[in-house]
Amino acid sequence: MSEARLLSLVLRYPHRTALARHARDGAVFAALRRLELSGLVRRQRAEYRLTRRGRDELALTRALARLTARAL
Repeated sequence: MSEARLLSLVLRYPHRTALARHARDGAVFAALRRLELSGLVRRQRAEYRLTRRGRDELALTRALARLTARAL
């Protein structure tokens, strides 16, 4: 699962159980841990939240995807 996809899932489904239900990938929590270490995601109890840096990263990725789609 890509980093951008995981960030968008965290934004949409912040609760741990909902994330597990929608991700359907056993490695999702290891990936979330890596995002947490890089400062893109913050965990509070059973919920994950995007940090400002995480929101900026997601917005940049989405903008690049739109530009790429337009160029094709």
